[in-house]
Amino acid sequence: MKKLLGILVLGLLCCNFGFASEAGERETGSDQKCFDLFERKKIFEERLLPNIKKKGLGGVLVAYVGCNKYYDNWSWDWSTSPDIETAHELAYYGCKKQMKKYKLTGCHLFSIGDVIVWGKNPAFVAIVEKDAYAKKIIRIDKNINKMGVTDNYVPWVYQITSGYRNFNGTFLTSESPSTLKKLIFKKKKNIPNIQKGEKYTQIIAGKGKKLFRSFNFVAEYEDDIKVEFFIEYEKDKEDFEKAKKDAEYFSNMYGQMPHFLKIYNKKIYVHEARGRDDGTWWVDGDASKRAFHINRSTCGYRLSKFKFSKCAVIMIHELAHVIHKNTSVISPSKWSKARKLDKKNYCSKYAKKNNFEDFAESIVCWIFVRHKPHTIKLSDNRKILTYIPNRIKFFDEMNFNVYPF
Repeated sequence: MKKLLGILVLGLLCCNFGFASEAGERETGSDQKCFDLFERKKIFEERLLPNIKKKGLGGVLVAYVGCNKYYDNWSWDWSTSPDIETAHELAYYGCKKQMKKYKLTGCHLFSIGDVIVWGKNPAFVAIVEKDAYAKKIIRIDKNINKMGVTDNYVPWVYQITSGYRNFNGTFLTSESPSTLKKLIFKKKKNIPNIQKGEKYTQIIAGKGKKLFRSFNFVAEYEDDIKVEFFIEYEKDKEDFEKAKKDAEYFSNMYGQMPHFLKIYNKKIYVHEARGRDDGTWWVDGDASKRAFHINRSTCGYRLSKFKFSKCAVIMIHELAHVIHKNTSVISPSKWSKARKLDKKNYCSKYAKKNNFEDFAESIVCWIFVRHKPHTIKLSDNRKILTYIPNRIKFFDEMNFNVYPF
């Protein structure tokens, strides 16, 4: 029965496999000379298969290979992930990074799990993927009791402080539904005494102020929601097109946020990345401003779902701070009761820092298990529901509007 259940869950998960990808990603190789070169080096036998055995429970291993036109240079990369889409992207882009250096003609899918798929058709690849994914789910099923809570928190995939990216890169993408209607440039604006955010310790201590030179945009969303974006630029380095790109990137992402989170925030400050930024995001200490700050270096514009998904998750976390700290929407007594009933269990290690981080992390966990369950591991869904049920129930009973999820 457990095996059947695992297969049924697999079927549901496989329905989410479709996504737009760049030519090359998920395309199997067909060049026999490249295949022979790779096999002569015994890479699959000596490098990939041992990692499959070592990484078994961590996910499905996927490998990509590329050769140059003279077959005297080649490169490859592999990755494992609980989500096969994530494994594909990490391995493909890892190989692609070497294309210029080694003058590769392309990077193509070589193997999935312990099966070489080079030269095979898409139908064969789909069968191999399903089989590899099914084996992973069944193994997790059998070992679920060995993967329980440690140190009073659910050791799941999203931990903002350690920068984990193992959640499915398709949590949200730039193509996900957004309520953004239009973005309007207003003016250049210099704002004094803005908190520097180059280090997390600066935010905590409230040290370091700066003149925030910015391009000011207003984003308009459905339901008459308006948010101001202030995109910082360095002195004497005004670049309107770059600022516009930032404004488009983050305003689109904001439009993808659940309705109940985006109706209270009014301003977003996007700080210039200057090479020493540790990626800190934070909510403005002045509750009346209902604003939060983004450090641009956390995000990027390269063709990757991971950067976008990671930033979207952090944006949810910060907007949770806004609703918790700067509004009266959340009942402190009811929230405190839910925390106590969960008996010092937490959604993540970061949630243990304080009440506010616990709230923000817990709301992210609730969104995953209730509205995006296919984007994290089956075992993590179970752990969250098992170990913080009262926090989950608390958010359930709020009847939040999560449109456009």
